[in-house]
Amino acid sequence: MDIKYSMLLRTAYDAYLVRWDEGEMGPSERYLPYDFEQIDRYQWSLLGAEMVRDELRELTNLLNGWLGLLRRWKAWNSVIAGYEKDDAWELRREFLEALAHQCLLLPSAMRDTFTFVATNSMHQVRLAQDASYPDRIDGDPTTHDEKPRHLTRRQKEQRLLKLLAPWSVAKKFVNLICSLDAHDYRSATSDYRNRTSHAIGPRLGIGMTRAVVRSVKPATEHKKQANGTYEMVRIPGRMSVGYGWGGTLPLDIEDACTVNLEQFRRARACYECYWSLLLDGMKGIPLIPRTSGAN
Repeated sequence: MDIKYSMLLRTAYDAYLVRWDEGEMGPSERYLPYDFEQIDRYQWSLLGAEMVRDELRELTNLLNGWLGLLRRWKAWNSVIAGYEKDDAWELRREFLEALAHQCLLLPSAMRDTFTFVATNSMHQVRLAQDASYPDRIDGDPTTHDEKPRHLTRRQKEQRLLKLLAPWSVAKKFVNLICSLDAHDYRSATSDYRNRTSHAIGPRLGIGMTRAVVRSVKPATEHKKQANGTYEMVRIPGRMSVGYGWGGTLPLDIEDACTVNLEQFRRARACYECYWSLLLDGMKGIPLIPRTSGAN
């Protein structure tokens, strides 16, 4: 490794560690606790408690992991801001791009994860509340030769809303889920998640992508009008292929962090609403009888 490059990395990492030592690692939110003892106080259906507790723990892990990534991202933004363009590019590549990439994918992932976890847990709540409630979720196969039906994201969210019908907070909760990876976030990040996963996404900090773009649109032609002028009109039934200069600008690393932090805060609000919903649902489940020796 080049000595100059090695010194650059070492000096920058030392500055990063100073921020750790000084406690300057925003955002200010605390990590979520893992206090799920309430779940084990109720009489769930077979393995219901284990499913609800396990998936809630993993949901908590994901949010706590996201918070840790954001703290590192903000710290590195502060450190790298003091370097010139070329050195800043090297430091972003070495320390920042991978964690920023992971953060930028999380709003979409968390939206689907919240829907998945809430559907499973509240289905278990309804099974434990009512012995006549069928153990069936929309999309399950109904015959031995039928395959599970794969629902779209929107269909799964509507299924969850239907499942939560007994609770007045249902619409608020699903709206919170739908606020993740919504149009405002996709626009602010140049649809980073979809473009990165399925095409070529924007770079972080510096560099343009997709300089040339291909488009297919209805064919047109100049057609003479009755007054002697010409207008561009569509040719019925024909399409035209075109190529032109495009370009996806890089994401500003500070702005991207800010909008991602807002998504994280929406996810935290969603988590709090979910936990409140789960606690409310468990009130309708019979408690496990206390043993005679319990205090």
